[in-house]
Amino acid sequence: MSHIGKEVRLAQIIHQESGTQVCVAMDHSPAIGPVEGMRDIDRAVENVCLGKPDTIFTHYGVIRKTKQTLMDSGIPFLLSISTATTFSSDPTHVYLVDSVLRAVQTGASGVSLRIFLGAEREVEMLKDLAFVIAESEQYGMPVMAMMYPYGKEVMFDPKALSHAARIGAEMGVDIVKTYYSGDPESFRRVTESCPVPIVMSGGPKADNPVDFLANLRGAMDGGAMGVAVGRNAWQHEDPARMISAINHVVHDGMRPKDAYDAAFN
Repeated sequence: MSHIGKEVRLAQIIHQESGTQVCVAMDHSPAIGPVEGMRDIDRAVENVCLGKPDTIFTHYGVIRKTKQTLMDSGIPFLLSISTATTFSSDPTHVYLVDSVLRAVQTGASGVSLRIFLGAEREVEMLKDLAFVIAESEQYGMPVMAMMYPYGKEVMFDPKALSHAARIGAEMGVDIVKTYYSGDPESFRRVTESCPVPIVMSGGPKADNPVDFLANLRGAMDGGAMGVAVGRNAWQHEDPARMISAINHVVHDGMRPKDAYDAAFN
C-alpha cells in the first residue's frame, strides 16, 4: 500500500492548517561550492531549523552530519538525489547521485531532483526522472522536481514555464518547483495549467528582503502552493527571522512589509 506512505509523507511536508509549504533548499554546495551562508553546514542547518520551515531538502552527507539537529527540530527533510557541478564542461547536465532507497533508509519524507528542459542532455534527465518516479511509487515516496526551462530568453516566460511544469506533472511528480514569471497574472497561467501543486523557486539573493517577500506574495497570489527558498533564507544575516517572515507571507497571507516587521521587530 505504497500510496498510504506517500500520503503520510506529503502531509509531513505541507503546513496542515494553511495547505501551503515553505521549503528551504540546502543543496547548492555540490553544484556551486560552499558559498556564503553554507560554509559551516552545522550552523547553517541550525539557523534554518530555528526558523521552522515546513521542510528542507539537501544531500545525504549533510543529513548524516546534522541528523541530531534535524531530529531535535522535528523538521522533515527531502533527500536531494541529483546534482551538476560548475567544474563540468556541461553544467546543465544534471545526473543522479543518490536513490529513493537511500531516502527511505535516511528517514526522508521525499526526494528532490532537478531537470533543465531544453538543455543538451534533456533526454537523459527526463529518463532519470521517469526512473525515479517509478521507484518512488514502489516506496511511497513523494517526488519534488525542479522543472526549469533552460536559457535566459525562456526561463521566466509563462509559456515555457507552463510547458516545463506540465511535463513534470504528466510524468508523475507530486510537486513542481519552478521559476516565478514576475507577476501574479502571468504566473497563474502556469499554475492553472499544471494539475499538481507548484512551488516558486527563490533564486539568487535579492538586494532588498522586502522586495523578495513581494515576489513570494505575487507567486502565492498567482496560485503557488508554496515557495522553495535558499540563498534568500540562509544568506540573510538572521536566517531564522527571515524564514519566519516567509512563513508569515506564505502561511498567514500577510503583506510583505507587515511580514518583515512582524519577524524582525
